[in-house]
Amino acid sequence: MITFIQQAIAGLVTTGVLGFLYMRMIKREKPEQISVPQALLPIILGILSEIISSRAVMYVMIGLGTEKGAQYSELPTVARQFMSPFLFAAFPEELIKLIMIIITLLVFRKKVNNVYEYILIGAAVGIGFSIAEDISYGSELIGVFVRLPMLPGHMAMDMLMGEFLGIAMYNKKNNAGPVAIFNIAAFVVPLIIHTLYDAGSTSNHMVFEGMANQDNVMLTIGSVYALIVIVGFIVYSIRIIIRFKKIGEKFNNMIINEME
Repeated sequence: MITFIQQAIAGLVTTGVLGFLYMRMIKREKPEQISVPQALLPIILGILSEIISSRAVMYVMIGLGTEKGAQYSELPTVARQFMSPFLFAAFPEELIKLIMIIITLLVFRKKVNNVYEYILIGAAVGIGFSIAEDISYGSELIGVFVRLPMLPGHMAMDMLMGEFLGIAMYNKKNNAGPVAIFNIAAFVVPLIIHTLYDAGSTSNHMVFEGMANQDNVMLTIGSVYALIVIVGFIVYSIRIIIRFKKIGEKFNNMIINEME
């Protein structure tokens, strides 16, 4: 019962904070705001993306088996520090979130009018993912509040994903510039950011093994990297949100579909 209450609080905190930011973004859209279905569907798909990706990772880890798992654990610490978050978090999560964004774009293909709306869809998928993730982490409520400064992380990464996809479509429809490079960046850039962040936080093997083996050099290097990455990620997330506030009008004016 206590765990359920903690998870409910975690979900409410995440929904409240990110929902507030999302509503402010929607209100800044011009000349008119997106419909309620277009605002809510990507959030629902974002929640679904967390459920799917977490199950996929679980099956991959089971599929490795004891023998391959033992071989993996023998890799150098630094290699595992970056391979673990890439294989078991960043790659599956960002791929499935990208798919959810594309599904939303297909559903509303005649209603997504500009690049700003691509960014809104990305933000919404990231919000949905964060809600589901923080509910699953909610059994340790203190962790939710510790994570508060990093709460907009998925939202910020997926806003960037939406921006790149939107620019690619804008360039394609208006013959305004490269298309493929922006489509590739939509997946690769969030993937890199996610991998680097997790390598310094939840998958920081240098810290974990440095403490276990009393290796002060490894522990120090891992701790410094963690500090740089976590502070950098918080700054990055805040700057992304502020950036879209400042240049939202530019993205509003990058028309993809003329309004009906």
